[in-house]
Amino acid sequence: MKRMISVKEEKTTVNKTLEKAGTGKELTREDALELLAIRNGSADYYTLLGTANAEARTRFQGRGTIFAQIGLNASPCPANCGFCSLVKDVFKEKNSFLLPVETAEKMADALVGQKVDELFLMTTANYPQADFLEYAARIHKHLPKGMRFVANLGDFDREYAKKLREAGFTGVYHIRRLGEGRDTQLPPEQRLRTMDAVRDAGMELYYCVEPIGPEHTAEELADEIFRAKDYPVEVMAVMKRVCVPGTKLYEHGEISAAELAKICAVTELCVKPKRAMGVHEPDELCLMAGANQIYAEVSVNPRDLNLSTETGRGASIARTHALLAAAEWKR
Repeated sequence: MKRMISVKEEKTTVNKTLEKAGTGKELTREDALELLAIRNGSADYYTLLGTANAEARTRFQGRGTIFAQIGLNASPCPANCGFCSLVKDVFKEKNSFLLPVETAEKMADALVGQKVDELFLMTTANYPQADFLEYAARIHKHLPKGMRFVANLGDFDREYAKKLREAGFTGVYHIRRLGEGRDTQLPPEQRLRTMDAVRDAGMELYYCVEPIGPEHTAEELADEIFRAKDYPVEVMAVMKRVCVPGTKLYEHGEISAAELAKICAVTELCVKPKRAMGVHEPDELCLMAGANQIYAEVSVNPRDLNLSTETGRGASIARTHALLAAAEWKR
């Protein structure tokens, strides 16, 4: 008589690393590499996404988060990053502009009024540091008490980090990018020194594995995942590279939404950020794979040839609210 196969026996066996991740234990670099090697679309792939999703919703108590960023200037940037719309090899000097501070103040008021959680100010790497402090002081006056205020700018030293804090900034978005020093004209060591300056000044460091392209290896991704753990950070993110026409890395293409979701899930499970796990650009699949935070952007966006990104690639506040609601993250 033929033996009946039980439902339990029919189920695909989840490997030990996924089981470890599901219990909330600390994952090693080797664990991360194993998870990053999971085949997209396999049973283990969906177990990975589900595990990260469940853990993130518990840690963040089911709450989604919206950050907003105002791009202040556009000019040919000497960092010449191979993925950016503002690099000197792509951006034309004649199109340079500085967002009037009065306009930025109105943008900040509008974003605050639409219930964003944190506000970021972004400049090109060569924007004058003294001017940035003056600009930021004006914007800071428009923020409600207790709202986090985050700088996204070029490299700086410890003394300037203290000035940023005195100007009202609570944190800085700064990373060692994938391919730093190869795909950019910025020394990796310089990026790390700036990150140390942020930490030493008592501000919060925001980190991200980015800009992820098809050519980046699992080892490269793991380097940045575990760099974030070493600092450590309370806000983590992943970001795919967007193919900007004319840039050096355009021909390399982009990773799929499925691949980004896998990287998001692995990053969430490894870093376990306390406040937020972000994805950029806003992505519904990642919001079901461990991410609970997305960005809305206005003015300049380094992934957009449109200098008013709110009419281009940049997500509106309405869209970010809708995306979070669709993934059942509470606001």
